[in-house]
Amino acid sequence: MQMQNKVRVHITGVKVNAPTYTNVTFTPSLINFFYGKNGTGKSTLAKAFKDGNALLTWDGDPFPDERVLVYNEDFIAKNVQSYGNIPGVFTISEINAVKKKEADDKIAEKAGVDAQATAAHAAADKITEDHTKAEEAYISTIWDKTETTRKKYPLTQTGYTRDRRKFVKQLANTPMLVSTDDECTALYKTVFGKQQTKHNPYTHVHTDQITISPIMEQAIISRANTDFALFIRTLGNMDWVTAGHKAYHGKTDGRCPYCQKALPEDFEDQLATCYDNQYKDDLAALGKFIDSYYKDMMLARQAVEANLQNPFPTKRLADYKKQAQLLLAAIQRNCDLLQKKKDNPSEAVTLEDLVPLSTDLNTIITAINDEVDAYMAVLADIPGQQQKCTEMVWGMMANDCSADIRAWLKRTDDDRDAWKAKNEEEKKLREQSGKLESEIAKLNSQTVNTTKAMQDINRLIASAGFKGFELQEKPGAKYVYELVRDQNGKKVVVDKNLSEGERHFIAFLYFYHMVMGSQSDDGKMVDKIVIIDDPVSSMDSSSLFVVASLTREMIAVCYNNYELNEENTDDHIRQFFCMTHNPYFFREVTYNRLSDYECVSFFEIKKGGNNQTSIEECDDDDTLTGGGKINRSPVRNTYDALWDEYMHTDNPETMMMVIRQILEYYFVQMVGYHNVDLRRDLLDKHEKEFTKEDYVAASAMIAMINVGATGFNDGLYYDSSAANVSQLHSVFERIFSVMGQEQHYNMMTRRAR
Repeated sequence: MQMQNKVRVHITGVKVNAPTYTNVTFTPSLINFFYGKNGTGKSTLAKAFKDGNALLTWDGDPFPDERVLVYNEDFIAKNVQSYGNIPGVFTISEINAVKKKEADDKIAEKAGVDAQATAAHAAADKITEDHTKAEEAYISTIWDKTETTRKKYPLTQTGYTRDRRKFVKQLANTPMLVSTDDECTALYKTVFGKQQTKHNPYTHVHTDQITISPIMEQAIISRANTDFALFIRTLGNMDWVTAGHKAYHGKTDGRCPYCQKALPEDFEDQLATCYDNQYKDDLAALGKFIDSYYKDMMLARQAVEANLQNPFPTKRLADYKKQAQLLLAAIQRNCDLLQKKKDNPSEAVTLEDLVPLSTDLNTIITAINDEVDAYMAVLADIPGQQQKCTEMVWGMMANDCSADIRAWLKRTDDDRDAWKAKNEEEKKLREQSGKLESEIAKLNSQTVNTTKAMQDINRLIASAGFKGFELQEKPGAKYVYELVRDQNGKKVVVDKNLSEGERHFIAFLYFYHMVMGSQSDDGKMVDKIVIIDDPVSSMDSSSLFVVASLTREMIAVCYNNYELNEENTDDHIRQFFCMTHNPYFFREVTYNRLSDYECVSFFEIKKGGNNQTSIEECDDDDTLTGGGKINRSPVRNTYDALWDEYMHTDNPETMMMVIRQILEYYFVQMVGYHNVDLRRDLLDKHEKEFTKEDYVAASAMIAMINVGATGFNDGLYYDSSAANVSQLHSVFERIFSVMGQEQHYNMMTRRAR
């Protein structure tokens, strides 16, 4: 597919150096929309087109300064506050009967197109209805299939436990993971437990450093040459004699403990001669070795037994116990051999080598300590491991429901394609109807005189909620109009005390006619570049709607430079720029221009932490058509904007207008109530739930639905300007509560904060 190229006309490049701007560049198209929050630099950018802070690159000759029209605070101050009048609103031609006949023909054609669009809309609604029913069944299936897992791991579904739809949508976007339930259970208990117990590693058992003395295998005997020593050595019972002497010395009253005969008086001397120095040294060495070896074995035993007291839940505990018993048994056997050697030094004793057993035990200890290290690593990163556990559980559920999810996604794609086809059909018909409506309006505009035009503007002022003032022709100045206020039945020219919203609205009406009309009697139109900066600042919703409608007309004229409408040949707006912070206004003027990628550009103005402004073009890859780019709007939808206005306005009249639009859209268009049904179910059935004042306010809100639709108040007498904003908030919330729609109210007010 061939890549789409933007239309570049007149101003083809902008480089801004101004407060908060440092070499900020962007490439405009034919029609350009800028969205940014307050304080990001929108007004600075608008001024830069005039004050020299923007370096403009032109395609062809630059436009003269007077033909680059900028609507901003400077324009308002110059044209509204100066002398309290609005000069030169517009000029218009006489009634043309031919144009009236053409308009009637267009009206009949539009009626047929509207009928086709309604049928296409009904077909799209049927697809949506069937899809919604199927979705409820799908959600129930997924919810039931995941019940066991959800209940087993509840803390991994934070934020999804009460909203089944939200849960199922998230699951469909979750990558599948093949995880075992045991893995999930172990990790879940660790990272989501009430207390994460820290564990110490096992102590290694060191027996390889215990040296066995050769004296254990050496027969320790005396080599003295006395007769008694030779006698004892010949009998080979030196150990027995020594042991007996130690046991009974000084306890037998000079008699032999075995035969009870009297011992010789020099028995102690004769016995002492049996032990030569070497024998004594060997016995001393043996005793020292036994003490040292016994101490080392006790340390090894203590380490083995201490590990058995370690509470760490290792899966190798059985292996450790088995190997530990083998080592402890070997230690005990060596202790017995030490005692044996100690009791019988003349007997050679071979100790058991403990190294192979301790080596095998240490191998198990190392593996256990690896488990401890892994466990402690988990404790060191609880948030990360909780996220990992959550992903494991969700991935396991996604794997369990994979077949259902795939089937539903296919059903969704099929329904979406069918709905898009019908929606596209309706869209084209609506666009055709809109063009016909514009053509009708254009034809009708050519059949009115200046007096009728002024009356229309005054009606716009009144419909926007501006009471007690209007426009009149300035005496002595043809086609020049000034603002007058009704004071005690007398019309007085206004030169002060206009509210900010009134000033902005009147200034924009003048700007609109300065752009769209001629400033000369000959009706000659000149080419212009139009720049609009926040035209709805301080306005209520009704004024905003009017301004948005007029702005769209200017955009349509500019669009004719790209694709000329045969019935509307105006194209004198050669390039268009619009900046705003108001999301509702932004949506109102751009909703039908997103698809015009070739000649329309969207930008978002942001300010970073370094107090520097940046301008980002908002577009995406066109994945549906296989290539190219598409525009992307940086703001939310109109319904969200209404709630945003509701949450932040402190003007009771504005709030009543917003409340009317929300009630009409939600309860009438979405829920399906008629005005009479809504009044009966809300007011008649629940009158006792409202105070008298609240009941009057609620009744006014319901009645306002008809006011907005017909323009007549149907006998309603309610002064919203005297109402309290807090009371209106309370009553409006009570309406949703009584009608069982409190969840929707809470959701929208949270989103708008």
